[in-house]
Amino acid sequence: MTDAKWGAASEGHGERRRLLRPRIIGFGLGLTVCCILAGLAVWTWTSWGEPSGDPLERGWQAAANGDLAKASQCLTELKQQPNRQVHAKFLRAVLILKRGFPYPALSEFEQIKDDPKLRVRALTSIGEAWYRLGRHYEVKAALEEALKHDPEAVDAHRWLAASYYDLGAIHEAVHHLKRTAELDLADQRPSRLLGLIHKDYERYEEAIPHYVESLSRKDDQPDWIQVRQELAACQVKARRHRDALATLASCPDSPGVLVLRAECHQAIGEIRLSKTEIDKALATDPDNLDGLLLQATMLLEEKRHDEAIEVLQRAAHKHPQDYTVHFKLAQAHAQLNHAAEAAAEQKIADRIRDVRRVFAELHEAAWNNPEDIRIRLRLAQLAKELGRPDLEDVWLKSAAALRPVAVEPSEVE
Repeated sequence: MTDAKWGAASEGHGERRRLLRPRIIGFGLGLTVCCILAGLAVWTWTSWGEPSGDPLERGWQAAANGDLAKASQCLTELKQQPNRQVHAKFLRAVLILKRGFPYPALSEFEQIKDDPKLRVRALTSIGEAWYRLGRHYEVKAALEEALKHDPEAVDAHRWLAASYYDLGAIHEAVHHLKRTAELDLADQRPSRLLGLIHKDYERYEEAIPHYVESLSRKDDQPDWIQVRQELAACQVKARRHRDALATLASCPDSPGVLVLRAECHQAIGEIRLSKTEIDKALATDPDNLDGLLLQATMLLEEKRHDEAIEVLQRAAHKHPQDYTVHFKLAQAHAQLNHAAEAAAEQKIADRIRDVRRVFAELHEAAWNNPEDIRIRLRLAQLAKELGRPDLEDVWLKSAAALRPVAVEPSEVE
């Protein structure tokens, strides 16, 4: 598959969903995961029960839904009840935080956190405030304290998942995502994100049940088409081609869907259908990397080397840092005895492969060393070399979230 698919471990980025061969981990995770995690973190305060007649609960839910006017009305109700002043103080702090003033909110929450009935909510809100300030050590301290008092505080798990992901501590992020999925059966996003992370680490069989679970919780979720594409991509990798076609059956035509269908048809011997789908995909998106690679692969299988080279050169022009494009160009030239051209393309492919191998190794190291700034700065530098400013930004932010240590100037160039 495409090099864009070699994103075997890094956002899912932005759409980082293509995987490189040979197995190179660490380039795909990017904006997609970040966007899902951001939404996951924002959608908190859902674990405290349905809104009731109580103004605190109604105000809490209203603030969670962004209805600050309604939350303010509930605050007024609480202020009118002499025995509810601590609740009024808490809701006031929530409103301050939601209006974008984390430091004043922190001061208010600190005065409330020892109240037995509000302790977990206050600690969770403190964690949120520190998260919004990018202070991840304080996030961890507050939310772990909340979980000591209530191990099933789902919003604490949500914020910890987001914070650990920002730090590049994926093992810990996965743990808290799993707990979130277990504790909030109405939220489809943790399962989808778990599927995405496993997909990007080429653990396709493990990813599939997470996607299935996400869709079973909400089949018509806002990005259901993308979720089904991700699931189908895993099924293709797991050689479940008929399952993948069934997954995509309800999806409207798009270049991504058409290319996945074409892969499935090719795998089960339906070459004519595969070519039809590829033609439709490239008519809509002439520069689609996966489509161009699949078309070139079929041309090579038919010994139409010159046509394959033409397609691959077009792909190389648009995607110059794609390993698979240059590797296949080297193969095509070699089959035509174009020794010089084959050697040149193989040299480019080898360089890209070597950089990405280092990237993959460092990505694994970042997982296992969640507080190492130097690894993250090096990952950002390599992402820049590979033409991935999205991932460069991800790793620079991850480094910035850690406590500063002395680094050499060359590490940040």
